[in-house]
Amino acid sequence: MPKLVANDIATVLKKRISAGEWLQDGRMPPERDLAAEFGVARNTVRRAVGFLEEDGTVVRHVGRGTFLTATNPNSIAATVTRMEGTSPADMMEIRQLLEPAAAAFAATNASMAELNAVREAHQTACAAEDMPDFEHWDAEFHHCVFACCRNDFLKEIHNLMRTIRNQSPWFEMKKRSFSEERRRVYCDEHQTILDALLRRDPESANQAMLAHLKTVERNLLGR
Repeated sequence: MPKLVANDIATVLKKRISAGEWLQDGRMPPERDLAAEFGVARNTVRRAVGFLEEDGTVVRHVGRGTFLTATNPNSIAATVTRMEGTSPADMMEIRQLLEPAAAAFAATNASMAELNAVREAHQTACAAEDMPDFEHWDAEFHHCVFACCRNDFLKEIHNLMRTIRNQSPWFEMKKRSFSEERRRVYCDEHQTILDALLRRDPESANQAMLAHLKTVERNLLGR
């Protein structure tokens, strides 16, 4: 096995936990055993396990060992942990299933105050001076559309997707695909969505959101 760094080891350990390893007693092997298995120093394993502790996957008890926080593979926490490795292609497929429907619901259900929040997020994104600021308000635009649905469960599903998309690998991928020309296209497409929402036209809102997500997919995945 090639020598791994702490981040790589943390990723491997998380996948093994998600697959149900160590589930029976809920306890991970000692650091010395993991260090021998991965061929690294114990402090490297200690850092890797520290990453898992920071995100709530495990908890360390001095003198007792390291324990999984979600020992039930069917629990919501365990499901969320598995979802952290979602591929960009899978994420885009789910977005194209959910977000056009959310836009249609928004056109029908939103209050004027909620639509104004969508408009404000759109205008702020268009005025953003750098990529991180634009990405924040771009995400807020989509968040506000979901908030317009008046469906708390659907909104929380979107919050989960948004959390996954805010992880470092996703941000780096979006950063690589970003350009001023593409930002202008996104802003134009957001305007089309907003116009459909303001007209209370669910079919047009659905179609405009789907067209926008197809553009995002091409830019991120090259297809």
